[in-house]
Amino acid sequence: MQSNEREHFWNAIVWPSLWPLLLVQAALVVLCIVVGAMMWWMSPSNASWSTMLWLMAALLIGSSLNVCAFLMLLKTRARHKDARFMQELTELERHSQALCTTAARALPEHKCSPPDAADESHLPLQRLASVNEVLAGLERCMNCSQVASTATKQTWQEHEQTLLDDLQHQQRQLKHLMAGRERAREESRLKSGYLSLLQHETDNLLDHLNSMANKEITDKCRQNVMEVHEHVADIRALLTNLIQQGSDQGSYGHNPGQGTVGNESGVGGEPTAQQRSLRVLVVDDGPVNLMLARQMLETQGLKVEGVSSGEQALERQKSTNFDLVFMDIFMPTLDGLETTRRWREFERERGGSQSVLVALTANVDNAGRDACLAAGMDDLLAKPYQPETLLNMIARWFPGSVNATPPE
Repeated sequence: MQSNEREHFWNAIVWPSLWPLLLVQAALVVLCIVVGAMMWWMSPSNASWSTMLWLMAALLIGSSLNVCAFLMLLKTRARHKDARFMQELTELERHSQALCTTAARALPEHKCSPPDAADESHLPLQRLASVNEVLAGLERCMNCSQVASTATKQTWQEHEQTLLDDLQHQQRQLKHLMAGRERAREESRLKSGYLSLLQHETDNLLDHLNSMANKEITDKCRQNVMEVHEHVADIRALLTNLIQQGSDQGSYGHNPGQGTVGNESGVGGEPTAQQRSLRVLVVDDGPVNLMLARQMLETQGLKVEGVSSGEQALERQKSTNFDLVFMDIFMPTLDGLETTRRWREFERERGGSQSVLVALTANVDNAGRDACLAAGMDDLLAKPYQPETLLNMIARWFPGSVNATPPE
C-alpha cells in the first residue's frame, strides 16, 4: 500500500474509530488502577493475589470489549465507505457512457467504444479500470480530432489561397481578353470601312462598265467589256459577302455565307423533307460566284453541286436529276443559252419531269430576257445578285424549301 493510500485509509476509517476506542481503553485502565489503589489503601494487610487476578481479568475483559467495539465501529465505517464508493463508481460509469455516446456523434470518424453496462459480478477495481480505459480512449479521440481539425483547417486555408490565386489569374486573363476584344472590334471596324469603300468603288466601276456596254461599240469590244464586268461582279459579290458576314454573324449564327437571309429555324435546325429532296446545280465559270452560291445553299440544307462549264453540266445531267439549275449565260466554249437548249433536248428525249432553269446574267433587258426564255429558261436572276435574292428565287419556284426574306 502506497503512502497516500495508507494515509487515506487511516484518515477515512481507522482514526475516526481508533481514537474513541483508545479513550475508552485509557479510561478503563485508569479506573482499574484507581479501584486497586483504593482497595490497597483501605486494607493493605488483607490484600491478596486473588483480588489482583480479578482486577487483571476485569482489565482483560474490558480491553477485549474495547477491541470488539473497535472492530464493530471499523466494520460499520468500512461498509459506509464501500456503499459510497459503489455509488460514485456507478455514477462515473453512467457519465462515461453518456460522454462516449456524445463523442461518437460528434466524431464519427473516430471510434469511441462506450463502457460495458455495470456488472455486479465484477470487482469494483475491475469496473474502475474499465472506466479508466474508456476515459483514456476518449482522450486519444479528442487529441486525434484536434490534430485532424488542425490539418483540415490548414488544408482549407491552402485551398482558399489556391482559389484566390486562380481567381486573380482569371481576372488577369479576363483583362487581357477584354483588351484583345476591344482591339479586335477596332480592327473589325477598320476592315469594315475598307471593305465598304472597296464595294463603293466596285459599284462605280460596274456602273461605268454598264455605261460602256450600252454605247455603240463593236461586238468584240462589248464582249471584252462584259468579261471584265463578270470579273468585277465576282469581286463585288465577294466583298458583299465579307461585309455581311462581319455585320450579321451575331444575328444569323456562325455559318458563313448566309448574308441577309432570314432563317427562323436557325442554321442548326433540322431540314424539312422538301429541303432534303431538293437537288440544285450551280453552273458558273466564276469561282467566286460558284463558291458563294454553293455556300449559301448548303447552309439551307439543300443538296448542291457546282460545275464551271456547260460541258460539265450536261455530263452531270446524264447521271443525276436536278430540280433547280442556276445557269450562267456568259461562259467560254459553250455558253449558257446553248447549254440550256441541249439540256431541254435531253429532257425531251428522256421524258419525265423537267428541271427549273434560272439564268444568271448581267443582261436583263428585254432582248436578253427574250433570248433566255426562247432558249428554254424559266426565269432570270440579275448579276451581281444578293444572297437573299438567290434564296427568294428558290422560294418562288419551290415554296417552303428555304427560309427566305420576303421582297420589300
